[in-house]
Amino acid sequence: MQALKALVIGMGILILVAMAVLAVTIYKRATTPGGETAMGDGSRAGGLSGLSLGTFGSVDLPVPAGAQVEEVDSGDGRLTLRLRLDDGSTSIMVVDLSSGALLGTLVLQPTPESGP
Repeated sequence: MQALKALVIGMGILILVAMAVLAVTIYKRATTPGGETAMGDGSRAGGLSGLSLGTFGSVDLPVPAGAQVEEVDSGDGRLTLRLRLDDGSTSIMVVDLSSGALLGTLVLQPTPESGP
């Protein structure tokens, strides 16, 4: 009977320890920057990880005249803009979300297809 009592007490302690670990993990993930969280005070949504509003203020990005933004994506602290240029080609701009600096521009040039 004492062995059964010790087993029940031991399992109860293990359950309490597991609940404490779970609570600490949830708290750390909710308060650590860099993860995607629900909308709230200084949080991120829609994959804009690393963006803290008001960090770099207003930034002017040089975009070619007549270019149209086709797609915007973010991840790993970077914002990626896919532009359709006037001549029909595509340009991709990569912006650092923490500073607003333009990291680089890729201009995709079609290559002529080689025949069989």
